[in-house]
Amino acid sequence: MTSNMIYRIRRSGTLDWPIKVPTPEGPHFVYHQARHLFLGRSGRGPLHVAWDTNLLLDYFDHGAALWDNESLAERCPGEYGEELEALQVIISLWVVRDIRFHILEGTIADSRTPLSDERRARRRQAWREFCDALALVADDESLRIDTLLLPRSALQNALAMVPAGNDRRLVAEAVQSRLHVFLTRDKGVLAAKEALRPFGLLIMSPGDLLEALAAAGAIHCLLDRRHLYWPMPDQQRVSHLIRALDPTEFRA
Repeated sequence: MTSNMIYRIRRSGTLDWPIKVPTPEGPHFVYHQARHLFLGRSGRGPLHVAWDTNLLLDYFDHGAALWDNESLAERCPGEYGEELEALQVIISLWVVRDIRFHILEGTIADSRTPLSDERRARRRQAWREFCDALALVADDESLRIDTLLLPRSALQNALAMVPAGNDRRLVAEAVQSRLHVFLTRDKGVLAAKEALRPFGLLIMSPGDLLEALAAAGAIHCLLDRRHLYWPMPDQQRVSHLIRALDPTEFRA
């Protein structure tokens, strides 16, 4: 998938090349070299990204095509297809960089209508597979420090900018878990992005995150193999993300 994505990106001109920033260290990230992405954090480590429910549902719908390297922008014309293709590039980058995807437990029941047992089981399976992928890498929770020590009332005021209900609960869970990015296509959630920045959380669409990664030089390794000089992360992670797509093999 990664090799094919490199070819497609360079052929399509989706991202300008060369990007005039130094080749970064990898597969980890140097936080102070990408302050726009890590919001004042220091040290080295992974990029932690939580997926909103709408991204998980997109993955259910288009994940097979994503892994088959289909052009999702052609499959789904317009802004939606562009966001799907950005997610596809981010997943290609996840294969070779230390990016850690999180499905928050609250996603299992996040729905405006009652979930069937089958749909709930499919979400639970995906949550477990994402957790299993995370379990293959070392736990670095102590490094996910708060960027600012602000009163709890300030956080509640910021969360009030997020639409009430499941959206607000998921964003609160991402803040409390000290993750770096909450990835969503929901316009209402995206509108609250400035309010959550002081709490170390970036609310971004896939397109936003891809642009931020490009600005940090993080996609050098996709555009030119000379910059892919580090050992690959544990590739068993990939099998877990692919198994998250399978609606027929639910684990008790």
